[in-house]
Amino acid sequence: MTTSPDPLTSAKALWQNLIENQPAVAAALAMHLRALPDTWAQRELGVARPHAALELQPVSRVPMEIAPHSQHWEECPACDEAEGLCRYHTGLATGYEELHRPLREVCAADPAVTVAAVLMRLEEADEAAENGVLAAAVAQLIEEQQG
Repeated sequence: MTTSPDPLTSAKALWQNLIENQPAVAAALAMHLRALPDTWAQRELGVARPHAALELQPVSRVPMEIAPHSQHWEECPACDEAEGLCRYHTGLATGYEELHRPLREVCAADPAVTVAAVLMRLEEADEAAENGVLAAAVAQLIEEQQG
C-alpha cells in the first residue's frame, strides 16, 4: 500500500485492501468501531476531537500490509503493497542471512575452502550428530583444519 501523506486517502486504500484480502477482519473491525463510545478519540488516541487525530504522526516506520503474502516475493501482493519486502519476506531474508552466515565466514577466513567442501563437512557433522558421534566428527574436522 502506498503511504499517502493524507490520512483519509490512506484510510480508504487500507479499507479497500482489507475488504479485498481479509473480509472477515474488515467485518470485525467495522463491528469494533461501531461499539466504540463517543469518547473514543480521547480514550484511544488522547485527543479531544476526532479530527485532531488526523494530524497525529505514525509511531512506526514499518509499513503496514494487508494483502496476504505469496511464497515468491516477486509475485507477492503484500510486497507490492509495502513497496519492498513485506514483513513475511523480510523475516525469510533475515533467516536465510543468519543461516548462511557461518558458511560465508568460513569461506572468508580461508579462501582455499570451497563451498562444496564446507557443505560436505556440515552434512558429515549432521550425520555424526544423528549417530551420536558428533564429538569425534568435530575433533576430526579440527585435526583436518590444523593440517
